[in-house]
Amino acid sequence: MKLSDMVTDVLIVGAGPAGLSLAINLGKRNIPSILIDQKPKKEIGYKPCGDLLAPASTRRLFELSGINRPRGEEIAQNLDTAYFRPSENFEFQFPFPSLAIDRLKYGQRLLKSLVDYPWIKVYSKYKVVETLIKNDKVIGCKIRKSDGNHVNIYANIVADCSGVIGIVRRNLNPKVTSKIPNKIQKHETIISYREIIKTKTKHRFQKQMRIEARDELPPPGYFWIFSKGIDTLNVGTGWLINDQNKHINVKEALIKLRKKFFPDAEVIDGAGDTLTGRLPLYSMVANGFITCGDAAALVNPISGEGHGPALLSAFYASIVIEKAIREQRSDERALWEYNITIWNLYGYDGGLGVAVQKLLNAIPFSEFAFLFEKGIITQKDVDAIMDSYDAKIPVFGKAIKLLQRPKMLIKVIKTLYLAERIKKLAQKYPEDPDYFAKWQKKIMRLEKKKI
Repeated sequence: MKLSDMVTDVLIVGAGPAGLSLAINLGKRNIPSILIDQKPKKEIGYKPCGDLLAPASTRRLFELSGINRPRGEEIAQNLDTAYFRPSENFEFQFPFPSLAIDRLKYGQRLLKSLVDYPWIKVYSKYKVVETLIKNDKVIGCKIRKSDGNHVNIYANIVADCSGVIGIVRRNLNPKVTSKIPNKIQKHETIISYREIIKTKTKHRFQKQMRIEARDELPPPGYFWIFSKGIDTLNVGTGWLINDQNKHINVKEALIKLRKKFFPDAEVIDGAGDTLTGRLPLYSMVANGFITCGDAAALVNPISGEGHGPALLSAFYASIVIEKAIREQRSDERALWEYNITIWNLYGYDGGLGVAVQKLLNAIPFSEFAFLFEKGIITQKDVDAIMDSYDAKIPVFGKAIKLLQRPKMLIKVIKTLYLAERIKKLAQKYPEDPDYFAKWQKKIMRLEKKKI
């Protein structure tokens, strides 16, 4: 070990919502930790996304850990209504209170709150170049600093909170674990591009979030319009990658729509990003390793909500990490409880999302108008889909209304049945790693089912 190397109990890689939440919650538990991010400190918190946050996520986090919800200038606008437009001739409206937030300001405030915990060290412009492994255990990371020099940071537990890319996860080898994939596959990835635009006059979408199907987009593409103030909007588009749309430029698709609907708007910012569109990782822990947020594929595949799951998953990770550190353990078994907790909390969200994504690929987006018109899907059902907690969609009894469209009836029943089967399996997550392989085979078979 070099004199320049560092040693800590927990190394947190990535200062997004998951990393910041984990650092704060470990700070509250007096666990010495190092938080690193490759961005400059003043840019920590920025992320090109829809900028929406379901209040339930932060409300629950506040109740559990005391992390403050967005406030003041961190809230661009309180939204009250959501609109879903699956076809040109049909639009569904429902109350959906949510927050359009300034991600940078909120992230910066959470970052600054770490001064309350002197045992949490923060280093910016630190890029992971290697995952350090010894005796089949993650023991730290090799870092390249902004000056080009390298330093090793050794830790009992490394937490990968680095987003979809999973910079630590992707360097795990089979000797450490065969339960965690190195990378998310393309067909499990949602690509998106968004712009923050300013209109010359007051726009007509005040306090609204809108998700629309558009002919200009490849299926299952969608166009979003989220209000961020009197003359400011977050507009974007995205889709789950498949063989038919993988060659289409998502940025060009958005620009075409923006010029059509907001020809005189000024573009304040534009950037692309990727999200996961799959079930949570089958396992999120290994010897000396744990992962949270987007890096663990904890994104609602339908709503794209990843901010809340990132904040909350890190809270639950902090509980497991504290117990392991106190017991002077860092092996897979010591961290396994985290898998059980997360799969019970988010397994159904992922299952429902995967099932609906399959349905979207099986029938035209416009066909969804029929499901709303006939009451197969109601406001209550949409609330359950968009909310990340206790989602239950009891629509089997409504399926008889689809008898006049037998092909769609079959597909809808298959979709709901698949979601329910995944939910039941998620609630039976193995309590012991020795039973994981059998459970994984079952969940993978379900994931491969066709609608």
